[in-house]
Amino acid sequence: MVGVVTAVLAGSAAGLLATVASGRSLVAALVAGVPVAIVVLVWLMRYQLSAWEQVSTARLFPNEDE
Repeated sequence: MVGVVTAVLAGSAAGLLATVASGRSLVAALVAGVPVAIVVLVWLMRYQLSAWEQVSTARLFPNEDE
């Protein structure tokens, strides 16, 4: 949930920057904002998956074999 909110905020910031740079063009805002939001969302989802995999393979107790 936090990753989705972060991705939306990053996409909207990129869209706002593109709008200001292009002189109020909605197309420029969409062309810049949507891909940024998607890339950030995918990156955050992959990061979360790798964190879950790392935790699932870690041993909770170091002397478990004894």
